[in-house]
Amino acid sequence: MLQEDLQHFLDSVPQLAIKTSEPPVEANSPPIYLSPLDRSIDRHPLTVAPETPIAQVLALMNPMRVSCQLCGEKQQGVPNLAKRSCVIVVEDSRPIGIFTERDIVKLTTLAHCAIGLTIAEVMTRSPITLKQSESQDIFTAIFTLRQHQIRHLPVVDEESRLIGIITREAIHEALQPVNLLTNLRCAADVMTKEVISAPKTASALDLAQLMVKHESRCVVIVEDQIQHPQRLVPIENYPIPIGIVTERDIVQFHALELNLSQISAAEAMSAPLFCISPNDSLFRAHQSMQRHGVRRLVVVGSQGELLGVVSLTSLPQVFNQSEMYGTIELLQQAVDDRAAQLQKTNELLQQEILERQRAQEALRQAHDDLKKQVEERTAQLLESNELLRRDIIKRQRVEAALRKKQTCLKNQAQQLEQTVRKLQQTQSQLVQTEKMSSLGQMIAGIAHEINNPVNFIYGNLSHTSHYIKELIQLLDLYQKHYPEPASEIREAAAEMEIDFLVEDLSKIVSSMQAGTERIRQIVLSMRNFSRSDQSNIKLVDIHEGLDSTLLILQHRLKAQGGHPAIHIIKEYGKLPQIQCCGGQLNQVFMNILGNAIDALDEEIHNGEWARRNGKNSPQSIPSSPLTLPAITIRTEVVGDFVAIRISDNGGGIPEEIRRQLFDPFFTTKPVGKGTGLGLSISYHLVVEKHGGRLKCVSEVGQGTEFAIEIPIARSPAVISQKSCRQ
Repeated sequence: MLQEDLQHFLDSVPQLAIKTSEPPVEANSPPIYLSPLDRSIDRHPLTVAPETPIAQVLALMNPMRVSCQLCGEKQQGVPNLAKRSCVIVVEDSRPIGIFTERDIVKLTTLAHCAIGLTIAEVMTRSPITLKQSESQDIFTAIFTLRQHQIRHLPVVDEESRLIGIITREAIHEALQPVNLLTNLRCAADVMTKEVISAPKTASALDLAQLMVKHESRCVVIVEDQIQHPQRLVPIENYPIPIGIVTERDIVQFHALELNLSQISAAEAMSAPLFCISPNDSLFRAHQSMQRHGVRRLVVVGSQGELLGVVSLTSLPQVFNQSEMYGTIELLQQAVDDRAAQLQKTNELLQQEILERQRAQEALRQAHDDLKKQVEERTAQLLESNELLRRDIIKRQRVEAALRKKQTCLKNQAQQLEQTVRKLQQTQSQLVQTEKMSSLGQMIAGIAHEINNPVNFIYGNLSHTSHYIKELIQLLDLYQKHYPEPASEIREAAAEMEIDFLVEDLSKIVSSMQAGTERIRQIVLSMRNFSRSDQSNIKLVDIHEGLDSTLLILQHRLKAQGGHPAIHIIKEYGKLPQIQCCGGQLNQVFMNILGNAIDALDEEIHNGEWARRNGKNSPQSIPSSPLTLPAITIRTEVVGDFVAIRISDNGGGIPEEIRRQLFDPFFTTKPVGKGTGLGLSISYHLVVEKHGGRLKCVSEVGQGTEFAIEIPIARSPAVISQKSCRQ
């Protein structure tokens, strides 16, 4: 219909343009040439956050709660009525939902109370939006509203941020001067004939349910019916309208928290009605709406019967005649400007045609010249082609000779490459062999040098032990036959604490024997490594190995001056004897226990132990077992393995250091105090020689634990393959 009206307008432009020479425009009417789409956008719509309560949203949409007939008076022509007919829910300046008066009406029909909900729970999600760009105009907005059957269209920018909102009322205001034929059209042409009506005895809740069911924005209240004057047979009755109830009335009643089921239609309706005849012009209907401040008029027949409803959105806006003439002149000017542009374009096209004709003539001349040059060039090319053919024959002969020579060179290069590869492999093998030979010679020399004094000490210890036993026996005989020695002898014996000396002397000799035996085992391991020979595998008691290792390290565990003693906590389980190389496992125990003692000593010496336990100096360390430096040794059987866990309560090891613990030559100790081979050799002995597992578990500030797992028994094949060779 809009296209038809526009066509009629263009046909009537010459006649209307000469009726007057005074085209004044009202001061409050925006000119048509200033972007109707921009004028129709309300850039300050009502917006709320998703978490806003429904009660607060209703208060925003209904700030004037007294505008209800039940409260005493009916407000007419409330400003910004369309603006408050919806609320846009935004998040990060982007619309995510919309809430309209129709949604409020739906809420009133629910059985339960929805006041406690938030707007995000009842809004219409992902609303239809219009992106503002140069390609969009007001007709795009109109078609969008009609296509989706909506009344509110949010406008967003290129980044989907909210700019404003377009309503059907705003579009009609922006297009006020367009439809010039409204004076020639009557209300019957645009009225809505399918009107929802209800008796005055119905409740406001019934009216809201009718609006929701039929998607209507109003309900006409009717009473007695009469016979239609134009229908005699059969008789058809038409209702008489006495009032009207709109969505806004229901919204206001809901905002006032009134019980809709207790309000009758007679109390809720707007009366008296503003009616028009079906033959009245649309201009008169528009003036009546403006005068009474309403958005709907009821169309009645000659006897007051209900025929239809005309709303503001179905009524094209009509303005005064002078503004129409001003619009016509503006459009006429636009047509003239367009004609001038077309004429200018035509002149440019004529000039372009002439230039193209000249270009074609120049092209024809160039074609003739080019043809002559091509013929001359063709003759030259034929001559050059013959010379080139002869040269190609010569080149082919040379290339054949080169290919033959290249094949010979390629074969020689392959032979040379193979020779170089063999030389590199031989060189690598020689270097590795030399390294292993030097290392074996060095270890063998060290083992030999250590073995001589150790053997001397070890050999003399047995004699020393024998001599000590004989001296003790002699001392016992003296005490037996001379129980009352001289006073000088008694004083000397008391001063020397002869009983403690006799008891401790045997322990010292036993410790020296265990130490020298351990040194001999280490020397034997070094010699085995240097000679790659094989030792025997036998049944070993793990607890004996741990105790002997602790006995050797006993001097490092004692308190020395301000240095506190390191406590050993033994939590031994019941273990069977296992098939292994006892000396090698003792070496592993020695390395791990020695590292634990070194770590605790370093913390105590640097004062980190005292700071971590809340003290200022090592002397002030409390005597509680929880805060004393300690090493815990736990043993247990786990499946087919014996597990030995050695842990300390030191400061722990950082992740970046823990990843490199078992790498050869890696150490955090100062130069001269560590070689970086202890844990590497231990890993080799446990994992590769015994088929076990060795891992470290540590956190900074939580101590460190080394877990050793050795299989209880190994098959003969494994024993033959993985012997005690170093």
